[in-house]
Amino acid sequence: MKSHRLATRTSGTLVLAFVVGCLLAGCAVVGPTTIRSGRLAYNEAIVETNNQQMLLAIIHNRYDEKGSLLAVASITANVSIATNTGIQVGFGNDENYAGNLVPFGASVVYEENPTISYTPVEGQEYARQVFSPVSVGEFAQLAANLTNPAPIYTMLVSSVNGIHNPIFRFDSTEPDARFSRFVEIMTKLTQAHRLHWVAEPQHEGRFSVVIHNYRPTFAAEVSELLGLLGLSAPREHSTSVVLPVYLALEGRTTGGIGITTNSVFNLVEALSAAIEIPDADQQSGVTASYPPPGLLGKDLRIRSAASRPEQAYVAVKHRDTWFYIDETNQATKRFFKLLGILWSVAIAEGTTKASATPVLTVPVSR
Repeated sequence: MKSHRLATRTSGTLVLAFVVGCLLAGCAVVGPTTIRSGRLAYNEAIVETNNQQMLLAIIHNRYDEKGSLLAVASITANVSIATNTGIQVGFGNDENYAGNLVPFGASVVYEENPTISYTPVEGQEYARQVFSPVSVGEFAQLAANLTNPAPIYTMLVSSVNGIHNPIFRFDSTEPDARFSRFVEIMTKLTQAHRLHWVAEPQHEGRFSVVIHNYRPTFAAEVSELLGLLGLSAPREHSTSVVLPVYLALEGRTTGGIGITTNSVFNLVEALSAAIEIPDADQQSGVTASYPPPGLLGKDLRIRSAASRPEQAYVAVKHRDTWFYIDETNQATKRFFKLLGILWSVAIAEGTTKASATPVLTVPVSR
């Protein structure tokens, strides 16, 4: 009997050692496991709330209300793990405790307490970024890297060598068909790898449009493009056309392309005008009114509903109404995504140069 109790205690001790070993091994892999489970969750939460914050700011603009933005400055997640182990060993006769004792017990308590810091987005630098026209460099990078650059031309270029692309139509004049044709040819040549945006190494921030190896397949399109821009037709033997690009009203006098671009706030105005306003708010006159949209805004739409929509790319509630972008509305989703890219640059520049110290820090605990 004594040997049986000794064997029981020895077995319990071995099991305890095994459990402790497993717990220690678990601690060794909890770091990677935390990254796998936490990184995507934090990232998705930031993306979702950034989209909601941006949409709400656009709605505030339509309602002539002052909105505000908070940038996530940092997230610090403190992870703690507590382990408890125990073993119960009986003494005396087996019949005194048999069936009443749990041989061993173990538990692991995992706790995560994040601290999130926010920086208010405001100040002179941020305002300058939002209200300044998009630079030629930013425009060139987007136009050169998108599979379909047509939306970027329509979205960012307000004029090119005197051909205008206004955001709103203040009279009965229809959008200039020459601009649509300009976008069509530029897109076609880009997708055929005949047109490239090239940085000028001697001048930082300056770019040229280079069209090469276009004969004979695209000779007609290149001649038409130059005609639209008011530039001389290429020589019959030429293999390349180099057009310097300037942020200017005109480029014809220098043999190049003069473009004017929209600002981030111009794009916010375009999307604000695309909001479906509830009848009650329209009748009460609480929202701003806009002229009919030009080429840029004709396909944009932010819907409204009394209840939370089921198929929404992004949705927020304001004044008891849900405003959202339908997930099947590709034109508005694309515009919203590109606007988000440009707006995030303005936010990053504004918050970095204005203040590096977060103003609001929120500890989150259970």
